[in-house]
Formats: sequence, C-alpha cells, structure tokens
Amino acid sequence: MIVYQLTEFIPVNNNSRVLTIFPVFTQDACACQCYANRWCITANFNQKNQNCTLYYAQLEEGNVKITLDNLSSVLSFSNRTSDLIYTGNVLINGDAESGPCAPYGNVSSPISWSYNGPITQIYYTNVDFGGQTPTSPGPSNRGQCHFYGQISSVTQMWQTENITHFVDPILIDNQIIWFDFSAWIGGYLDQKDYAQVSLMFFDRTNQTVGNTTILGPVLETDRNYITSLLFRQANGLVPVGTRFFKVLVTMTRIAGGNNNGDVDNIVLIFHE
Repeated sequence: MIVYQLTEFIPVNNNSRVLTIFPVFTQDACACQCYANRWCITANFNQKNQNCTLYYAQLEEGNVKITLDNLSSVLSFSNRTSDLIYTGNVLINGDAESGPCAPYGNVSSPISWSYNGPITQIYYTNVDFGGQTPTSPGPSNRGQCHFYGQISSVTQMWQTENITHFVDPILIDNQIIWFDFSAWIGGYLDQKDYAQVSLMFFDRTNQTVGNTTILGPVLETDRNYITSLLFRQANGLVPVGTRFFKVLVTMTRIAGGNNNGDVDNIVLIFHE
C-alpha cells in the first residue's frame, strides 16, 4: 500500500531534481503518477495550475524545501522501496470528472483516455434527451459527469498501461496478484443501445495472456426499461507473464440517432 503524507519539508538529497511536469486534476492522480515512476520520491501537486511536478533523489541525508501556497501540496512517500503494490484505482479519470464535461448536443472528449468517435464526458442533467439524470438509479457517489456514446453507431475509449508501474512482476508471476474490476453501466428507457467495459492482459511481447473480462452489456430488460446505471463487477487472478493491461469501453447504438450507452465510475484495483 502507498503511504504518503502532506509536508512542507521533504527528507531527500539536496541534489533532488525535477523528473517531469505534466497536467493532472487531483492530488491522488499526482500521487499515482509518482508511484508509477520508479525514480520518483516526491511530487508537488499545484491545484491552482492543475499540474504535478515529480522529483527524483537518492535516499541520503539532506533536505530540500518546496515553497507552497494555499493551493499546492507536496506528497512524500514512506518506505518507497518496499511498496510492491499500488492499491488504488489504476485508471485515470475513470469517473469522467477530470477536465470539461459537455452539455447536451456538444462533445467533450474523455481526458486521459485514448478514443475513437465522439464518445463524450457529459453532464448528468435533468433534460430528457437520453442521458442519465442526477436522480436516476446509479452510483451514490456520482459526480457531475458520466461517459456517453453521443451521435455514433459505435464509439470507444481505452487506457493501456504497464502493470509493473503498479505491481512488482515477481508477485504476478508467483500467482498472488488479483484484480477487482467494476463499472456502472446502463442506458436510456426502453432503447436497446448498450455499453460494455472490457479488461485484457498482455505479456512483454504484446501477446494476450489469460481471458478477456467483460462487464456488461446492461440491456434494457436488465434495467426494467428505466433510465439507469447498474453496478457490474468481476474479479480474478492476474495471469502469469502479464506486463501490460488494457481497459476498453465500447458503446453501441442499435437504433435512432444518438448512441445512448452510458458508463460511469470505472475502477480497476490490484491486490494480494
């Protein structure tokens, strides 16, 4: 498990220097990126500028001071070299809350996901157009937005990551690492448009290992013809030889103009 604390003075070598700076939208995302980088010891998250600075240092005596304001924080990692598993959600922006969301009729492409087609981060809205509303059945911890198929026959988004950024590969190959995979999936009234969320594992040569895990589809009959999102979950053992994983979201239109497949709160966690 990652343990980090907020602090003003970080116990690192005076020769500590910047690895990289990139945009993120939450402190947890900054922490995740630092953990994913083997050489990152500290990370500075600036909420005002929405960026994350990663620092690298040898674990020797000395201190470096990072000047803070009220909208920034520094994350330091305890027992960094002994952390073998990141136990948080390894997907960035699985809840459609990072970056802008679109009102009805507009497109706002998903942040931190690769995509094809007009798949959109869209607001939960009370307008009856085919999307989810703030009060329709679904996750109790929903934010302002969810993923929506927009005007398309089929549209997709995906994240592909190196699993060794999050889990020591020795643990994988000794068959002691499990995955928990979940999402809220649904659609609109009696329309047959649907969504699926898939998880695939690959070895170092990019060959598939193990089986594909698929959440969904959630059909109109599953929803009792009600606009809603239903919770779907799967778990299993990470296959031996896994070095990469891919999460793929597919939304499919059956009839009409809009693709009313909906997804929110996609989560992938690894654990012993």
